[in-house]
Amino acid sequence: MLTSSLLAWTVLTGGCTRSGGWVCTIGASSASPGGHGRSSAADAAPPEGIDVEPMCRATGGADHCMTLPEKPAKVPTADVAAMAWDSFELPPPRPHTSPSGRSWVSLPTYLWIDASAWKPRLARASVDGQTVTMTGTPLRVDWSTGEAATTCDGPGTPYHRGGPPSTCAYTYRRATSATVTATVYYTVNWTCSGACDALSGSYGTFPASASTHLTVQEIQTRTDTPS
Repeated sequence: MLTSSLLAWTVLTGGCTRSGGWVCTIGASSASPGGHGRSSAADAAPPEGIDVEPMCRATGGADHCMTLPEKPAKVPTADVAAMAWDSFELPPPRPHTSPSGRSWVSLPTYLWIDASAWKPRLARASVDGQTVTMTGTPLRVDWSTGEAATTCDGPGTPYHRGGPPSTCAYTYRRATSATVTATVYYTVNWTCSGACDALSGSYGTFPASASTHLTVQEIQTRTDTPS
């Protein structure tokens, strides 16, 4: 509600102010006691801190005031980031082994995911002149081999004859039927451009997982005894 001093000034001058909403004068002109022209208060300066809107400057007085709803508040950048997060997805990896499907005890088994999947994932949202970009960057791959766990810093590589040894491999110690699971961890951050009240932030680290099957067997040797 308007204070009495603000209300009095508004009524006398026929002005329009902002105080908790739009305040505009309506009605007939307020004449001075002599009946001629406006009250001398009509030419007075507004109280300190009162913003007079150009569209409603003094109009010769008014007999009462009306308050209209406030302008909608600007959407906070954090809410725009939440909108980008709602549309953000981390696709499950496609785990592979070399050898594929079957491996052997004491033989290094290469572990890898598609290299094309090792890239940032993006989502965007734009509201009120501000655009938030959500980015998930792959950090590492945790492998569960069914016998133990190992962590790799990158996607790994398939086996190539004559190629360099893999930096992501596991050597089974016993025969088993294993479910091999790859979990890619992404660090998720966001940045904002435009009319933002914050420029960046972090959502944390999030996983995306998928599995494949591997049969591990022992290599059998045969020794012939001379007769």
